[in-house]
This record gives sequence, structure tokens and C-alpha cells, in this order.
Amino acid sequence: MKTVEMTLTKKLAVVLVLKLVVLLTLWWGLVRDQRVAVDGASVAAQFLGSAQAPSVPVAAGLKP
Repeated sequence: MKTVEMTLTKKLAVVLVLKLVVLLTLWWGLVRDQRVAVDGASVAAQFLGSAQAPSVPVAAGLKP
């Protein structure tokens, strides 16, 4: 490799490592402790369709 290509490769590697560190830090600080509770009935209703339509809040003054 030429010197210019090696320098570019090193710069790209540094940028990718920094990006990975930032993403992992954000995940660790914001997402790590978040959990979603899921039960079998809600999953079955979602995939198989249910007789009840899910309740969706309607904006003030608008008709569904």
C-alpha cells in the first residue's frame, strides 16, 4: 500500500472505533436497563388478530 492509502486506512479505523465507543456508551447509558413486558395473550392477539380492535386515542376534534 502507498503511504496515502495507509494514512486513510488508519484514519478510517480510528473513526470507526470512536463511533463504536460512542454507540456503546449511548446504549449502556440509555437502553441497557429498558425492558418490555410481553405475555402470550398479547402476542397471540397481535399475530392472530383479535375480535377487539385496539383502543387508539383520537385527537381532539377529529373523528376516527
